[in-house]
Parts: sequence; C-alpha cells; structure tokens
Amino acid sequence: MIKIMTRSCIIFLMLVLLCSCTRKIEVFRVSSTEQIKRSSDIEESVRCTSVEAYIPDSNFYTQHIRVNVHFMDDEKGDKNFSLKEGRTFMKYLINNANERLWKNKKMNLPEGNNTQNLHPRYQYKVVGVNDKKGDDGFYKHHDNELYYFIGKGRYRNNYHKDVIRKYSIASDSVLNIFVLPHHPDSVKSKTYKTTATGIALGTSLKMSGLLVRKDKPWECATLLNHEVGHILGLGHAWLKNDGCDDTPVHANCWQQTDSKPCDGVISNNMMDYNNSQMAITPCQLGIVHKGFARLNSKTRNLLIPQWCTLDTTKNIEISGDESWNGARDLKHNIIVKSTGTLKISCRVSFPAHGRILVEPGGELILNGARLHNDCGDHWN
Repeated sequence: MIKIMTRSCIIFLMLVLLCSCTRKIEVFRVSSTEQIKRSSDIEESVRCTSVEAYIPDSNFYTQHIRVNVHFMDDEKGDKNFSLKEGRTFMKYLINNANERLWKNKKMNLPEGNNTQNLHPRYQYKVVGVNDKKGDDGFYKHHDNELYYFIGKGRYRNNYHKDVIRKYSIASDSVLNIFVLPHHPDSVKSKTYKTTATGIALGTSLKMSGLLVRKDKPWECATLLNHEVGHILGLGHAWLKNDGCDDTPVHANCWQQTDSKPCDGVISNNMMDYNNSQMAITPCQLGIVHKGFARLNSKTRNLLIPQWCTLDTTKNIEISGDESWNGARDLKHNIIVKSTGTLKISCRVSFPAHGRILVEPGGELILNGARLHNDCGDHWN
C-alpha cells in the first residue's frame, strides 16, 4: 500500500498510472482516502468478449451508421427509379426503417416470455463523401451489364459483387445500398416472382423489387433492417446456431395459418422471415454493439465517431456499484459519486478533454483496463 499525503501528489500519480499505454496494468483501485492499492486478484473470466457485456444500458448513446444509396439502370434509364424519385422513395424507406428499429417490439416467442425489448441504440444516416457540391449520398448509374437483379435460375446474380466493386463509394466507411430492378426477361416468366428481396455482401447490400412498390416504401423497411442485421453480425434467428439463447428455434412461418406448424404464435424477430420483423433481442443487440466496440472492425468503421467530441450536456454518474465488462466509447465525462463504485475491466475511450472525477467516498477500480482516446488526441 502506498500512502499519498498531498493532493498534488495523488493527481500526478493517478495520471501516470491511468494514462500510460506502454505497460499493461493489472488492477488499480483509486479512492478518496488518498491511497492507491495494487491488487493481484485478477478475475480469470473471459474478459471483454462476452456478448452480454455489450447489451445496451442507460449509458449507451445511439450510434449512427453511415449509408449511401445507388440506383442501377440501363442506358435507356427507364428500368428503375429516376434519381429524384428514388431519393424521395429511399429517404422515406430509411426513415421508416429507423422508426421500426426505435420501436423494437417485444418478442412473440417463446410464448409467455419476459425478454426485454431494449432501445437498439443504432440508426442509419445518409451521407455524401465527395467534396463536390451536391453530393447527398444518392447516386444513379447506367450500366447495361450490371443494372439488374436475378434471384434464381441459371443466370442468377444475387451473390455477384461486380456492381459493388465497380460502383461502391467509400465502402470501408459507408454502408452502400444498391437498388436494382429485376431483369425484364425474368419478369416475363410466370414462375419468377418480383418480390422485394435483398442480400448482404460485406459492407454493402443489394435490394430489388422496390420499384413495383413505388407508392409503398414502408413495405421494404424491415427488409433493409434484416439485411443490415446480417452486415452487423446477426444470423437467421430461427436456427440453433445464431449465438443467442433468447431467439428460440421455430418453424419460421411468414404468418399465422390454420394448419401446422404455423397455427400458433409466430415469430416477429427482425432476423426471421415473417410479416412483422419488428423485434430485436438483448443478445442480438449485444452482438451488434460488440462489433461496434471492436477497434478497426468493419462495422465500427461504418459509424460516425461520436466518441471524438466531448458532450458536456450530461455526465455519466455512478451512484451505486457498477461494473463495465465490455469495451466502451464514451462521449461524456464520468462522475463516480460519493456512494458509487465503478469497476472497469476493458477498454474505454474518452473524447478529447474528457475525464473521470471520483468524489470523496467514491471508488474507481481498474481491472486490467485500458483508458485511452481513440481519435489521436488526449483525455484529461
């Protein structure tokens, strides 16, 4: 135990211990009794990797995913939306998709469940990336070879990435949405269905069948949320291997019918194929936010980095016992109140000039934590 007798000394020592990135520090406890204790009782649990640690709580703020939209057409320019029509359609669709995420309805399955319907804490924002005037994130491309979508048959191209490789813009930092019409020859076939469909490919996705619903953009909002869910790391929820215990295995019925297996309550989960797709479970949100928190992950790079700028309109106040077992990117100051204890066990990024204030009587425990600024700057 080291006793520090003056305020200036303890401030200096705290800064040395907390801000150093050259050594991996196991555990430090910082308290208002003017003492710093080093502990060797490191928890051996798998730290910073548990999905449960990333389930959004009241201290999470809403992350914004950058997206842009590409309308593919042939040289005649009459097979898809015009840029003006498409912009109006997709703005409505994306706004409606955001609203549906925001609502996050309670899970239907299993019957009688008590699964929480938490705020998802992520939304979409259309952005332009070029310096030229008028770049609003909506683009129109004419290409006779790549403008169409075929979902089945010998010439299916739904998995092909040629159009993405040629026309995507800033795909390392923006989620590119490609709106393609079904091929005219396919539409002529009586067995080909021009349904609204989509597919996620890396950090881009294709959507088709939207033009025939030009007066009903909201009908495709959950399709967008489903495909983006795949990009964010989510699997189909009716299967056993989606990594979540709160998404029960079921028959994946589109709607309730009079015959088995769809004659009972059906799923409303976003990652199932059903006529609702309005529910996201805590575990699914944990997977999404774990990806957001992993440095240099493909999904983190899609986010607008709000953690670089200090927001002083509120503070994160810790008045009871709280443990952070997952990585976090803060945009607010932390105040550990006199009655509070905050235990940090993973990476925490602070905005420039952000700080932790421990009031007399409060306690800060750093359990193998890394405290840093992820924007090339310094925190206080």
